[in-house]
Amino acid sequence: MLNVEHLHKTLSNKNNTFRLHDISFSLPKGYICGLIGENGAGKSSLLKCLAGLYYPDSGSIFAGGMPFYENEAKIKDMTGLVLDTDFYNQNLPLYKIGRLYGELYSNFSIDKYLRYLGQFHLDPQKKFKHLSKGMKTKTQIAFALSHNARLFLFDEPSAGLDQDSREELLKICTGLVSGGERSVLLSSHITQDLDRIADYIGYMQNGSLLFFLPKENLCSQFSIVKGESYKLKLIPKEKIVYMEEGKYSAAAMVAGGKKYLSDKTLEVYKPGIGEFMYYFVKGGNENAKNIAENFIKINN
Repeated sequence: MLNVEHLHKTLSNKNNTFRLHDISFSLPKGYICGLIGENGAGKSSLLKCLAGLYYPDSGSIFAGGMPFYENEAKIKDMTGLVLDTDFYNQNLPLYKIGRLYGELYSNFSIDKYLRYLGQFHLDPQKKFKHLSKGMKTKTQIAFALSHNARLFLFDEPSAGLDQDSREELLKICTGLVSGGERSVLLSSHITQDLDRIADYIGYMQNGSLLFFLPKENLCSQFSIVKGESYKLKLIPKEKIVYMEEGKYSAAAMVAGGKKYLSDKTLEVYKPGIGEFMYYFVKGGNENAKNIAENFIKINN
């Protein structure tokens, strides 16, 4: 459904320059990918490139088997967007947002849009500028679901949502891919949600996509290890993503096989997505890059 090859993009303002560097991945039909990384890692910038809001400096994007820039109108027509910025006219009531912006899409259904507004308890007569952040996100979700999209790009769609609304969103995402013809790429800081619904995980750090793998494959390659500090220090340093030491014990995330973890007194378990990200962020950019490069060499 979505293929990205060697994408590069430099973004500059008066204060700094940020680069997306050599991004490549492939998301098949019928799957959900969770895009993770700390603030400023490049998740929103990447999604905006995929949505056609930023144009890469180099590299290729294919959606539905079509090269993006030769088929931009078709691909945008088949893409449902929920972004971290408000791109609707703030002064329009919600029903007019559907009528105005819906004209840009060949398969937009105003009836479906209004049904989703009702499902999300949104007043169609209310102006967009008077909505809370969570309600604005729900409006974007309602619109994205109303034009028969096949590829969904969601940037922090859970932002501002209460627990019940988050649960509803997770059900929507799993329902979208259940037929095997649609795919969802979403960034989220709520890693517990991704543990539940994501099929793939993309981990970004400092503008690079360090990992893009099926979730189970990724997590199974790492272990959380807890035990006495001196025992964890026997593990080769190049295998340790990051170690936290207490007075008598330590905890670390370790890459590679279990042969370094044969001591029965150690507590060893597979990390969740939140733990995976925590240890990589704490380990620092350079160490994360080295671990990722060694991981790719071993698995290629």
